Amino acid sequence: MNKVVRFFKFLRDYKKISELPRVANYEITSSCNLKCAHCYWWKADNSKKELSSEEWTEVFLDHKSKGVSMAFLTGGEPALRPDVIDSADSIFTAMAIASNGIKKISNRINRRIFISIDGPRDVHNRIRGADIFDKVIENIRNDKRVIIAPTLSMLNYKHIDELVQIARDTNVDGITFALYTSHSDKDDPLLLSGDELEQAIAWLHKAWKKNRDIVYMTPYIIELFREKEHQHDCFFKGKNFVSFNAAMEVKNPCVMGAGVVCRTCGCNVPMICYALKKADFRSWFMLNRMFPQKYFKIREQ
Repeated sequence: MNKVVRFFKFLRDYKKISELPRVANYEITSSCNLKCAHCYWWKADNSKKELSSEEWTEVFLDHKSKGVSMAFLTGGEPALRPDVIDSADSIFTAMAIASNGIKKISNRINRRIFISIDGPRDVHNRIRGADIFDKVIENIRNDKRVIIAPTLSMLNYKHIDELVQIARDTNVDGITFALYTSHSDKDDPLLLSGDELEQAIAWLHKAWKKNRDIVYMTPYIIELFREKEHQHDCFFKGKNFVSFNAAMEVKNPCVMGAGVVCRTCGCNVPMICYALKKADFRSWFMLNRMFPQKYFKIREQ
């Protein structure tokens, strides 16, 4: 479908009123096979329970009937519940998965997959607390469903160019970046600020200019890492998004859970949505590439 036509259809659907928000995040498991240094999931209160496969299917069918058209599957580690992934894949028009890549997601799931790699081998393994880098690379190599999705913090912000090279060497579809978001009002040793933040932003601009074919960012979005204007008009807090934990309890104020400090937000999802709202057309063309029509189960007419 023509990019411009898709853009106006996106705007039309964005304004539709439904019983539930159009976009939902589901933490489909309360388990994870890692405990990463920067991960928000371990810093918020998480459910110790999780729904059965049958219960998830009932939820997905009910939510689709009430207006949910885009599902994000997260965790914990969603690849630990391939049964639930299969169910969501059979139900939702649009779907994406965020995974740590240790367990490969079946090739029959033709959806966008975001894999978190946070640096070259030693850096990644240190952040992840396990020797898993080579396994992840093996699982994602030549997989065009995959976009590598690092979270930049004081632990890895100097490795932006190396991360872009990993995306090229593994022949995945590309790479996007987020910044670490804090759950502390006090000094957080992982949080990028001051000169380190400015350096990271400068390196991201350079990486985008040199690698526009695989870096899923735009200059406008990169600048939001500094200005954080999106926190005052956050997509996660609007009528178009809702997040649930593994026990189907609503997460507030957003997917990052209770205690998140919004003024430190480095999540690129609300940034992309904010950029679209501000009519940054580069961001729309980027989003169109990030979620091409082939990843939608029902083709638009």
